[in-house]
Amino acid sequence: MQDKSKASQKKEMEKKQFISTRHRDAEPDLFDPSIPRLGRRESEPHSAEVSYLHDVLSNNFPEDRTMWDLHHYFKYHNIKIDIQFDISYFRNLQIPYTLSSYYAEKFNNTIPTMCTNILSKSTWRSDFAEKVEYVRLLQIPLYVVFPSYHVSIEIYKPPFLRVYELEDDGEYKIHDLRKITLDQDGNVNSEAIIDVSHIVPFRLGLKKRSKLHQDNNELFRLILLKPNTDEIFLTTSEKKDKKITEQERKITEQDKKISKQDEIIKKLRSENTELRKSQN
Repeated sequence: MQDKSKASQKKEMEKKQFISTRHRDAEPDLFDPSIPRLGRRESEPHSAEVSYLHDVLSNNFPEDRTMWDLHHYFKYHNIKIDIQFDISYFRNLQIPYTLSSYYAEKFNNTIPTMCTNILSKSTWRSDFAEKVEYVRLLQIPLYVVFPSYHVSIEIYKPPFLRVYELEDDGEYKIHDLRKITLDQDGNVNSEAIIDVSHIVPFRLGLKKRSKLHQDNNELFRLILLKPNTDEIFLTTSEKKDKKITEQERKITEQDKKISKQDEIIKKLRSENTELRKSQN
């Protein structure tokens, strides 16, 4: 009876007209199906990096559209493709409302300018396998993958960033980065940057975070750098912190000026007092 049920489920899946890319070529996603699962977040680092990138892109490029954790539905000839990205970034696309899923046909078949997947233990094979092929079919200009901590085989051990850049012939040029761009002291290694600013208004690099994941795993972050300087695009909270710091600096400078003026006034008063005494 159970085998018949499984066969029936398989038959129903084969009838579906879209291609689901969530788990193909990936390790089994081990979870209890009877317990509700919240989103696609695989771990705290995975969640943190998705949130970070969404904030940076949305905050610094409000004229563009940034999506996170959505199903994206596209049509390629007679194939309906269902593909999921952690982050998808659309240049010059305005959608004034939130989405449950992205159906390209509702938006003039617009494809993302850049898609990003953060490697996880259950999906990293898929991110390097058929997702690359669907990205190629759709001719997405940039496809970016990186691990926030070590989740796969040694050749993808962080620090590691891979960027697939679409070229004029429809093929992809692969850029790999295996160095830290921004160290914990805020120093930037200008040679450890992938320049894609001819496609998007930023360059890409890696930062080593101060926190650790369980079992002493080091944590890494994809960062966006300005096209012509080594300045890092900031999150909403980082911008506020910077503004507060700048205001505190100005107040300190003003306090120093006031203190200096007070000293000058005291000196002048003292000199004036001495002058009066000498005149009397």
